Amino acid sequence: MIELPKPSPEALPSPLAARAAQVRDRAGLAFVAALAGLLPFAIVGAATGLWAAAAAAGAVVAVALPAIVRKRHRFIDGMRGPSRVAQARDRFADTLSRGVKGLNQVFGQLAGRPKLLRPRYQPTRSDDTACQQRRVDKRRVVVRHLTRAQRIARVGSWEWRPAADRINWSAEVFRIAGVPNPGFRPERAAVLQLVHPADRRAFARWLVALARGKSRPGLDLRIVRPTGEIRHVHLLGEPLHDGGDGAKGVFGTVQEATEHARALEEARRLAYYDALTELPNRARFDENLAATLRRAQCDGRSFALLFLDLDQFKRINDTLGHAVGDELLRIIAQRLTRVLRLDHGQEPRVGDAQERDLCRRGGDEFIVLLNGVADEPAAARVAQRVLEALAKPVVLARNQVFVSASIGIVLFPRDGSDLSTLLMNADIAMYQAKSRGRNRYSFYEESMRVATTRRLLLEGDLRRAVEGQQFEIAYQPQIDVRTGAIVGVEALLRWNHPQQGQLSPTQFIGVAEETGLIGPIWEWVLVSALVQHNAWREAGIGALTVGVNLSSAQLVDPGLPARLVEIAELVGVRPQHVELEVTESMLMADFEGAVRNLGLLRALGIKIAIDDFGTGYSSLAYLRRLPFDKLKLDQSFTRDAVVNAQDAAITRAIVAMAKSLDIEVVAEGVETDAQRDFLEALGCTTMQGFLLARPMPGAAMAEFMRGTHGRRVSAAVQRDEVPRGAVVFEVEPDLVLMPQEASGDRLLRRH
Repeated sequence: MIELPKPSPEALPSPLAARAAQVRDRAGLAFVAALAGLLPFAIVGAATGLWAAAAAAGAVVAVALPAIVRKRHRFIDGMRGPSRVAQARDRFADTLSRGVKGLNQVFGQLAGRPKLLRPRYQPTRSDDTACQQRRVDKRRVVVRHLTRAQRIARVGSWEWRPAADRINWSAEVFRIAGVPNPGFRPERAAVLQLVHPADRRAFARWLVALARGKSRPGLDLRIVRPTGEIRHVHLLGEPLHDGGDGAKGVFGTVQEATEHARALEEARRLAYYDALTELPNRARFDENLAATLRRAQCDGRSFALLFLDLDQFKRINDTLGHAVGDELLRIIAQRLTRVLRLDHGQEPRVGDAQERDLCRRGGDEFIVLLNGVADEPAAARVAQRVLEALAKPVVLARNQVFVSASIGIVLFPRDGSDLSTLLMNADIAMYQAKSRGRNRYSFYEESMRVATTRRLLLEGDLRRAVEGQQFEIAYQPQIDVRTGAIVGVEALLRWNHPQQGQLSPTQFIGVAEETGLIGPIWEWVLVSALVQHNAWREAGIGALTVGVNLSSAQLVDPGLPARLVEIAELVGVRPQHVELEVTESMLMADFEGAVRNLGLLRALGIKIAIDDFGTGYSSLAYLRRLPFDKLKLDQSFTRDAVVNAQDAAITRAIVAMAKSLDIEVVAEGVETDAQRDFLEALGCTTMQGFLLARPMPGAAMAEFMRGTHGRRVSAAVQRDEVPRGAVVFEVEPDLVLMPQEASGDRLLRRH
């Protein structure tokens, strides 16, 4: 049986490919049947020679037999579905080969020359409509996907045709702008109304440049929604060129950037603003100050800087806690902001209320920039207003707190021509205000720089002095003028500087306290004095009281009692032979801590004396609570009591009060017979001063005590007029030997 090749289904229209294949198969069977019918007639013709009759009969069979086959298949197809078969046969009727043409195709295929007629498909009108619908559906799918992608990325597209003054927006642009899609017409005037007023000019320039065919980078701007909400967007655009140099329009994108802008603003706030007070921090203020300095240098203008530091802020922090201290700093920042707006005529700037000429430098330090202030009186008025504003009480944690500040002031260009010099000089002036008593302002002077440089050098020399033992101690006796007995000695510290000679305690005690060197210096003085005390006893002089003064930092040190007992035991001196002196101002710095430590020291047998009484607070309420044994009358009252009636009255009252409280009184700085007689008449018999004895080294003090005064001391001890073991050991923060005056060999002490 001959098998005809079948065309592939891809050659026919897709929906009817299978049916067409069935039709061609049936046509092929018809041809095969016709061929089989011709063979008998051909044989008969060859045998009988009647070729004409055989040919006619063969032609009838060749035509009739395929028709019979087709009729049979039509009947079968009719049983299955005549309408679909008929449609397929009618559409592809030309593919059925008939007659001799069909035989040629069959013989050609048998000869190895396959040939299949594939007529060209002719689409109908219904096919065109379906194809168009499919293209429309595809475009809708693409648009839907693009809209979804823009919504996810928060990026909208827009197009502007200047000739028609028409702007086309995507749906995402409507959503970003917060306007209704059907109700809002994106015309140029309406779009400009959506842009923030501060950004409209930049937006218009950017859009016009693109419309002229120029390339421009992206633009960040703000839009104002109809609800009043401000949103940040980022625009990108490119010109649509018309083939020449110009452009027929602009196409671009708009991206929602509000969250990004907020993140940048938060990062900027953290980098340039103080998180606690919300004031510009050091970095931001330095940038503003540098810009102000450049403008002032170009324009020849002046300005002032105020460097402000809160007084005793650490005490508030340590007493009430850091949370209360932080709240105090916030209140101070608010007060400074208000007073500067009132005094300097500054109003909050639109859109940038935090940009003020005030910053928190760090800790409890603030800096104020006064633009346009050219002289000291104008700067002084602002500084005074600041001090008055800060002086008002603040209620923190149910406690009323009073705050003061020290302010250093510099003027440009008088006090410096660059940023670092101005800030350094303002800092120097601020410390000068602190040294003058705090709660005040001070203008920078060139002499302050010299003093600061000397102080810095002194700090290095002081460290080397501690290591090189450049200190020495002189002793001044305390004498009972009735008997001439020495009842105690006071140790006075001296520093023999290698280059500057003998230095005043006022020149290094403050530096020692700030640098933490006061501890090692004090321990050296205490050990040296106690060792000298033992040497005197070994020399047979007897037990005396030797004293060492305390600094404010040591007075509140919880480890002071244990450390003092440890040193006394190490040297071999009983604590009862030690007397410590404190000043009233030191007590007020931390009264509760001072009372606690003094109580522990007194419980160990150590005597306590209040030095320079009458020059500090002299509060009777505090005096009643203090554990002390002796009052030392300040030398200012001793000196002026014989010439000033008021000083005489104060001295008389202090001595009377001490007697009523059964407290011993020692008068310091007795230098004349009149002073001695006046004090002795009041009942103050224990005195100390140049009239009685000058400070002297330990060996000279031993010789002094072996003389007449020494014999009187021994007699007084034997008569129990002087308590045994009463070694008066006085050391104050400033209880140090001063340099000799030019007029004589007189040694002074700072009180």
